[in-house]
Amino acid sequence: MAGKKDLLSTDAAAEELGVDAAEVDELIESGDLRKIWHRAGNSSEAPLDSFVLGSDVKRLKQQSDPKYLAKIVSGEIQEEDDDGDTPRSLAKSIGRL
Repeated sequence: MAGKKDLLSTDAAAEELGVDAAEVDELIESGDLRKIWHRAGNSSEAPLDSFVLGSDVKRLKQQSDPKYLAKIVSGEIQEEDDDGDTPRSLAKSIGRL
């Protein structure tokens, strides 16, 4: 189970990603961010709060980091897509001019 430090409010997630709250809502709807509902103290009287998983925010930030993208393109990081292709294998399949 995720600890409290792994959960961010929608506003905190927006600030961390450098976007506004509406864009965070779009990312939640698209499935790029996952929303967690939590009731403090496990009491039915406590208000129901929503949070965003910190690991999703970290992943999105990493994917937009130029250094990370450069490592993928250079082949240091080999992540396959649904078809089993990696950025390096796709680049090799295109002939040079």
